[in-house]
Amino acid sequence: MTGVGADAEPAAGASAAAGTDASVAGGTGAAGEGAATWERRAAELAALRAGGHWLRGPSTALGVLGQQALEDAHERYLAFLLDPHGTHGLGSTLLAALLRRAGRADIAADTAALAQAEVRRQVVGTASRPDLVVTAPRFTLVVELKIRTTEGHRQTPNQQRDFAHHPDPVFVYLTPSGRSALSTAFRPVSLLQLSRDLTAALKAPPRAETVHAERGRTVARDYLNALEDVLGMSPVNDAAARFWLTHNADMALARQAASDLLAGLPERTHAVLTELAPRLGEGLEVAWIEYDAVGGKDTYPEVAVVLGRREWLTPGQPRCGFGLGQRRQRVDPKDNGERAPFVGFYCEDDRMRDAVSAHFGRRQWGGHWARWAYLPLRPEPRLPVLEGLARRVAESVTMGWREDGEVMERFRAGTPDG
Repeated sequence: MTGVGADAEPAAGASAAAGTDASVAGGTGAAGEGAATWERRAAELAALRAGGHWLRGPSTALGVLGQQALEDAHERYLAFLLDPHGTHGLGSTLLAALLRRAGRADIAADTAALAQAEVRRQVVGTASRPDLVVTAPRFTLVVELKIRTTEGHRQTPNQQRDFAHHPDPVFVYLTPSGRSALSTAFRPVSLLQLSRDLTAALKAPPRAETVHAERGRTVARDYLNALEDVLGMSPVNDAAARFWLTHNADMALARQAASDLLAGLPERTHAVLTELAPRLGEGLEVAWIEYDAVGGKDTYPEVAVVLGRREWLTPGQPRCGFGLGQRRQRVDPKDNGERAPFVGFYCEDDRMRDAVSAHFGRRQWGGHWARWAYLPLRPEPRLPVLEGLARRVAESVTMGWREDGEVMERFRAGTPDG
């Protein structure tokens, strides 16, 4: 298939079928009440999307990289934000806030001391290696960060001993909940507290209106969003989780209903293509072909519903045509890796199949399809699900026939170049 076309002619009689199914779906009694329930679910989901509480995919840099809980990634962000001279435009605001959380308001108020601070990562001591060390002539801040891990053997006691001789050492154990470290010298601080301090810092105007400052504050805002994800405070995640936890049993039933419904797609497609065939040209037929697709590790019983010239589909010889392919067992709308319906060009002749695949640069499947693509399964808004999907197959077949029917004829005759 070259794709799903927009110019395909609808199958005759489809409107009548749609009207019949629609009246059943919107009927009274238990069936009508069930439909109303799903309408309320859809309305709830639409409201979440309209309000910006339902987004597809991650919404932070750490989320995009799959590093939401990676300590090294958080450590790098924190080293950037605790640097008084960083391009974030926050100055020493977050550093001062962390010192206050550690019970050292006296150092936090010493702006001259904070201005001399330097931040280093993974500083190696005699028996330890803290995640962050902030040094200045007046003080030393040692930070051990834990996201979703536990403290190693004597980790904080060793850090306390290694840095005890530094100027006025301050020790912070930074975790999502603010749990205590093994060493009582470490002051527990939570990422929740840090997120509140970062929120307050970002509300203040930047120290300097520069391009770097604005870009740096954008990085700081992104990290605040990443903290919300780690702490379970993300409004997007909260809305999505609330919806799932409320409706997950219904969603499982809906998935099973979709699987059961799709089992009837080949039959509906056969009816639609049979009505379409005479309008595409004389001598076209539709065939129902059951076969075993050969996968990488196993064989799979499938059915092909394909349209082609009568001579293409003569039993007893290699057949070919445009149409639908689908498993005969356990159709799964969410399992695109194995069991979802697809459209393409079916071909039982090995040489022709290889030539078609090479010509169009498309993948083969199962020793029977020269080219294929998954059928888009999003339902049409005003049609019963199967009717809309069968029409979509018809659109794909129409486009394939009109654009490539003559090409396939030449391939079948062994003269692809005309």
